[in-house]
Amino acid sequence: MWIKLVVIALILTVAFFIVFNLVRSQTPQEDEETSEKTEENVEVPEDPPVIITGGVLRGWEKGVLAWALEAKEMRLNKQSSRASCPNGVELVVFDENGEVKTTLKSNKGYINLDNKDFQLVDTVEVLSTNGNRIESIGLVYRDNNKTIEGFALSKIFFDDNYIECQNFISDLDFENPVFEKVQKGKFVIGEKTANQ
Repeated sequence: MWIKLVVIALILTVAFFIVFNLVRSQTPQEDEETSEKTEENVEVPEDPPVIITGGVLRGWEKGVLAWALEAKEMRLNKQSSRASCPNGVELVVFDENGEVKTTLKSNKGYINLDNKDFQLVDTVEVLSTNGNRIESIGLVYRDNNKTIEGFALSKIFFDDNYIECQNFISDLDFENPVFEKVQKGKFVIGEKTANQ
C-alpha cells in the first residue's frame, strides 16, 4: 500500500512540474505578443516611403548640370518615381554653360522623376538672374521643354511689366509668354505705357 501511495505521489509531483513548466513558458510568450502588438500599433504605413533629410538631387544634360533640387525633407514613393517635399524646396535651374539661370523656391513641392516635372505650391517665388520675378501659390517647371506653367494666381514681374493672372506658360526668360485670365497688368511698350 505504501508503494501505491509513493507511486501516486511521484506521478502527481511529475504532473505538477510539467504543468508548472508549461504555464511558466507560456507567460513570456504572452509578454512578447503584447510587446509585438505595441510595436504594431506604431503608425507606420504598410509600405513607408524612403525619407531623405537635407538632401540635394541633381539633374544633368550632356555632361552639364541642368538643375539642382535642395529639400529639407524628401519622401520618395516606392511604387512610383514620384517624390514630395513637404517642408520647403529650392530648385536651381542652370543654363547650357552651367551658370545659374533661375531659382525657384516654395514651401512644398512634388517631383515626377520620370519626366522631370517639378510642381511647386504654397508660396512660390521664382527669381531669374535677368531680374524677372514671379510670386505664385502654384506652378510647374517642366525640365523637358524648360518652361514654367502657372496654374494658380500669379504675379509676374518682367522687363518693367507687371501681370497678375490665373494661368500662364512661358520659357524661363519670358521671351515667349502666354497669359490667360489676366486680372491686372502694367505693360511698357517702347516709350508708351499701357495700363489694364
